[in-house]
Amino acid sequence: MPRCNTWTKTLLKKLYKLQEQGKGPKEISKILNRSEKSIWMKSDRMDWDAFNKDPDGYLSNAPKKWTDTEMAQLDAYLQAGKSYEFIADKFGRSKTSVERQAQVTKWEAWRELQTAEVVADENGEDTGVKKYDFDQLVNSLLTHTRNDYDQLRNMTEAKFLKSVWADKEHLPASFEEIRDAAEETLNAEGFGNPASLTFEKGRYIVVGDSHGKHTKKNMFALLRRIDKTLKPDKIIHVGHITDDDKDISYEWGGFDNLIIMARAEELSMIQEQRNKFNFSYDVVREEVYLGDIVVSNQDMITDYVKTPISNVPAEIIDDKAIIGCHRHEFFTRCISDDVSFIASPGSLCERHVVKTIKQINFEEGRVVKQAFHESFAKYRRMKAMYRFWEQGILVVDIGEDGAQTVVPCIIKKTSKGYTTSYFDKIIASSGIFKPSHRTFINADIHSPNHDSEILDIQEQIAKAYKPDAHVNLGDTNNFSSLNHHLMDRGIPILDHGVLNEGAQTHHILKRIASWAKDSYLIYGNHERFAKDFVAKYPQFGEYLDFQFLCGVNDLGYNLISLKDVLKLRVSKYIHGEIRMYGQSGSVLEKAAKTFGRGVFIGHIHYPAIRFGCYSVGFTGLMDQEYNEPNASRWMHGIGLNNEFEKKSFETTIAIINSKCLLGGKVFAPKNPKSWDVKSYKAKLVYDVKGC
Repeated sequence: MPRCNTWTKTLLKKLYKLQEQGKGPKEISKILNRSEKSIWMKSDRMDWDAFNKDPDGYLSNAPKKWTDTEMAQLDAYLQAGKSYEFIADKFGRSKTSVERQAQVTKWEAWRELQTAEVVADENGEDTGVKKYDFDQLVNSLLTHTRNDYDQLRNMTEAKFLKSVWADKEHLPASFEEIRDAAEETLNAEGFGNPASLTFEKGRYIVVGDSHGKHTKKNMFALLRRIDKTLKPDKIIHVGHITDDDKDISYEWGGFDNLIIMARAEELSMIQEQRNKFNFSYDVVREEVYLGDIVVSNQDMITDYVKTPISNVPAEIIDDKAIIGCHRHEFFTRCISDDVSFIASPGSLCERHVVKTIKQINFEEGRVVKQAFHESFAKYRRMKAMYRFWEQGILVVDIGEDGAQTVVPCIIKKTSKGYTTSYFDKIIASSGIFKPSHRTFINADIHSPNHDSEILDIQEQIAKAYKPDAHVNLGDTNNFSSLNHHLMDRGIPILDHGVLNEGAQTHHILKRIASWAKDSYLIYGNHERFAKDFVAKYPQFGEYLDFQFLCGVNDLGYNLISLKDVLKLRVSKYIHGEIRMYGQSGSVLEKAAKTFGRGVFIGHIHYPAIRFGCYSVGFTGLMDQEYNEPNASRWMHGIGLNNEFEKKSFETTIAIINSKCLLGGKVFAPKNPKSWDVKSYKAKLVYDVKGC
């Protein structure tokens, strides 16, 4: 039996009778073939006394039109939190009528029209007809659609008039004209711009926080040089683009590939200045997707703090994200599938605080007063905290298959103007230059648990980069067979064979030694396993020495002890296991505070940037037999360090899913099996001198 949607007099009588018999909604719904919700709602809304007294009259009564006075009273009752039953009793209406009117009316939009003039007749009497103002109707329509462009375009005249309780015949213009005016208002305020854009294959440069007049012309000269040299498809600006005078730098008008990620409070200003100066930049209101990397603004970390961007909750932002926070930072995040990272390009502006605070004194007739920032401790603290701001950019390459590489590029001042570095180039506002010294960095090979594909990629990059020096940050030999930490805890040792590990490590180190003229190898905590083992079992002496077992002495490496710091020209390199007792913060923060900016560390197995300390992603397999491979922030990677005018331009680059896009090339494994030792022969040679 098909259901009937209309409640007829017969059905209502049956409903009443079944309820009188004590039957519940579930049982009644089966008898009447109506849903339980329909039974419950109809029963709740019926005035059964009036219906039983005169069923035909009850059903034939047309709803009484709501007057303006009743609407105003209804609004007041609803704001006071009164129930539908209470209001119905006051108005002498049914609860259904009150509930329907309360829910159908868009009250904020309705209130926009309540100051409309009421038309008087020839005798000056109130006709009850409102003379709607055109602008009031536009504002009401915008309020109704919540300034949403799509909702506005889909709004119909009937729906709008019903929800604001207005009469069509008293409109000062057609609904189409009112909607067109509302669209113009949205366009003027920037809401006509798309909420998001998506780009796939290509190169993109992300910059941040230019703050109007606080970005110097020389910085724009650098950006133009970068644009000309790296040829990005788009330059994307995140963070603040206006200054405290609500101005955008006129220099942005010279870029025809610019996208501005507009902060909500700056949207109308950005739109106004684009129209005023006929700028050609695009505006996006919420986010830009570069493949599956989201670029967006954020409000979780304010401007004058040093909170790491890794503190932005992963629950409210995508797995791969670029945000703005005035600092040049990069962090990976623990995740089960794929990889996750969050990055910030840094700022383009100079360090500054707002010079004056404009205050309105309403007691003196809205007189605007100015208070200088030195008078407030809050702004003095800002001056202390802006020292953590860093200038920089991010270069993002997206491949045809979705492969992605993010290269953080720090910006520093040199005699050539504002200067940065990408891959093997020094890019300055006054030209392109060669680095005076190039250093290639890798870390944590953990042979024989190395990743041959990553080694193959690293070698290809090194040959293209042509470094003057190569630095291995340690943990080259895993020394699984001598892991005394496991022995002490009674855990069975995985016997890879001491000589097997040594032969594999020797093979890798011998090949890596050809990457640069000068090679440096820092002892890691895994190289120390042999020393610790010998300390317990001194009879093994030199047999278990790292240099001896791996044949390192014949490979030309400069060896650095675990607790020592490699000072190479203007930069410093450590393994990362140094405790730095008494220092505060994370490993990166401790290293930066202890050794200063421009320090590279390994050991932690993921690329990151914090306060000028750069950790380098590792080179081993994701499953090292002791970790949690399905819940990890580990990531493969390399480090590059270009020196120019005795300043170091450091970067750490993640290698994601065995691909890296650098310098216009795609680096992927070509012959990874060549890194694995199939067989070997060990020979002990004594160089004995007689007495």
